[in-house]
Amino acid sequence: MAASSRREAGAAGRAKAERSAWVLLTPMCLLMAVAFILPVGLFLLYSFYRFRGGRLEETFTLETYWRFMTDELYLITIYDTLQLAVMATLLCLVISYPLAYAMWRMRSSGLQKLIAFIVFAPVLVSVVVRSYGWTVVLADQGPVNFILTRLGLTSGPVSLVYNMTGTVISLAHVFLPFVVFPILASMLRLDPTLREAAEDLGASWWKTFRSITLPLTLPGVVAGAQICFTLSLGSFVTPAILGGGRVLVLPIQIYTATSDINWPVAAVGGLCLLVMAFIAVVAFGRLSQYSEAV
Repeated sequence: MAASSRREAGAAGRAKAERSAWVLLTPMCLLMAVAFILPVGLFLLYSFYRFRGGRLEETFTLETYWRFMTDELYLITIYDTLQLAVMATLLCLVISYPLAYAMWRMRSSGLQKLIAFIVFAPVLVSVVVRSYGWTVVLADQGPVNFILTRLGLTSGPVSLVYNMTGTVISLAHVFLPFVVFPILASMLRLDPTLREAAEDLGASWWKTFRSITLPLTLPGVVAGAQICFTLSLGSFVTPAILGGGRVLVLPIQIYTATSDINWPVAAVGGLCLLVMAFIAVVAFGRLSQYSEAV
């Protein structure tokens, strides 16, 4: 009898907790419905309309989808968007892992906090100001080309702006914190006795790093790469300023189509970007599972 009463009380408690959870989730669900589901639904509807003669015709057609799959301009735009995201992510990873490792091994907490603030500082600056700043720094007569020429590394100015190179550098600058800190967090969670045991057994620094540190920090690497890649896919201001109209990415194409009131093209572009981001999230999720199993 007592056991039955306890089960009933437990079931009632779980039901109450579930109702409380749904009450707490209601504002978030409403926000997602208004700010995400409804706009995506409208985009899906507009993507089947036709834009002709400056007017939107509410007739069902797959013409815009066909143009996206066959028109060279749109294919180049999709390719440049993916290329930009991949290059920015790889550059961030190359810089972030050694930087996070150095911060992890620092004995001075004050110096560690100072470097963390320097790494995070770009996020505090307006993206427009930051992009124009990089335009000045990477210009033909800017500091970077001046140093390269003075050191004799180049015979003349290297083209670093209004192309993919400058855009990738600027994106890596702002997205660096989103890669450094997940990697650093995974390093801070490492059990120091594992490293000490490896060193006591005669393992070299490289073998300890390769066998212990790197495998156990791979989840942080994957998490940082996922954040950087998905943010790079949706970048608009930096490619617009540093690309100079030569770096064709989907966010710029969507903005241009929206300005021209060409809703079908903007809708298909937005859905394409959404699908690319969804595929990336699924792929990085699989990588995360694999890295945790290593």
